[in-house]
Amino acid sequence: MNQIKGHWFEPDGNQLFPIGEVGKVREQKLFANNKLLLHDQFIQKNFPLKNEDCTYYLHCIEPYISEEFISVQNYFEIKKLAHYFNSGISSFFGFESHLNSPDARSDYLFAVSSKRGEREILADFLQNGKEAKYLLQKQEWQHLKNFTTTWIDPKSDLFLNVLGLWLEFDSAELSQHIPIPCVFIHTIPLRIGSSEEESKYDWVFNTAVSLLLGHPLSYELHQRLLHALHLIPEGASVMDIGFMLSRSTSGVRLVFKHLHPVQIIPYLKSLGWSDTNDELTDLIEELQTQVTRLILHITITEFGVAPKIGLECSFTPDQYHQETRWESFFEYLHQKGVCCLQKKTEILSFLGITQEDDSRPFDLTSYKIAVLLPSDAPINALVRYISHVKLCYTPSQPLQAKAYPGVRLFGNTLMQYDYIA
Repeated sequence: MNQIKGHWFEPDGNQLFPIGEVGKVREQKLFANNKLLLHDQFIQKNFPLKNEDCTYYLHCIEPYISEEFISVQNYFEIKKLAHYFNSGISSFFGFESHLNSPDARSDYLFAVSSKRGEREILADFLQNGKEAKYLLQKQEWQHLKNFTTTWIDPKSDLFLNVLGLWLEFDSAELSQHIPIPCVFIHTIPLRIGSSEEESKYDWVFNTAVSLLLGHPLSYELHQRLLHALHLIPEGASVMDIGFMLSRSTSGVRLVFKHLHPVQIIPYLKSLGWSDTNDELTDLIEELQTQVTRLILHITITEFGVAPKIGLECSFTPDQYHQETRWESFFEYLHQKGVCCLQKKTEILSFLGITQEDDSRPFDLTSYKIAVLLPSDAPINALVRYISHVKLCYTPSQPLQAKAYPGVRLFGNTLMQYDYIA
């Protein structure tokens, strides 16, 4: 997605896509005759990848997903869900995998950008899609429909201020009759420097949040969020606002950008959060020696900051599948007792690239992520990489770690297409 996360060599380019022998074997074990898998329509497909649907991309990467990473049943449920969505709705998707446990279940998430027509495709799907009628039986999907209808209106405050959405489906939701997503709104930078600036963000609470939830926030929660925005250190800001629609929680998730590691603890303390043993301070100091990017996640409730704190870990500059530092970081996590060796091996084995033309070496000077390209530009590469690892810290409880392997579409800008700078 355009700027989402701000950071988030294998096959012959001429081979047929995407099933491969691995994918066939996986599916034959459990769903050999299930028509939802749509095998025949995929076996003969080749590049280019432009405007293919979510299910096609999931088939493309299936040969690189082991059963120890995502089980056959779990992956089937992910593909079954993806089958509902239209072509071109996303060029960036991924999974959430718990590193502490060998359990082979994963969440599924995908981004919808304000660029490349993706938000318009989502809005059209929810308004006119035959499959959407099934999802719209749930009020959460009805609210999302109302949100996207406003988002695509050039006259609305959301049109330029909302850069994209993340839809995340917990693994438990994937097996439900109608799965409900958690939704993250990716926005322009949010930070209130003075009381006079509060009105600049009326669109966040009065329009975006109210549409997505179907009702305004409570007065107490609204005030807590304004307070959190007021206290953000200069130079930092909120970039994502998350709503756990599928979970029994009323809090709002905030994700920060450009918040320096040394500012995290003072900022949390200014919001009333405390950690008597200073374990989070020690963890942040350790992480600064292991990774080059830390992003803070907190949940604001009516009573203040929730005890659980998220630290999103990654590396800069973005090298995608070419990043070589993940292995040492996973080893660090293993030594801390929060990463199974099996998960480390399977996730690192997932990384790689599929290109339309292997004669064009992949590099970030000639390839751009899809949402930075015109809508008619061809997609030439599908990259499998690790977006980030998130550590979840709660005082006096064991540390948890989650990996977020991502899949992103790229286009070669050396071909005769102007791209969006």
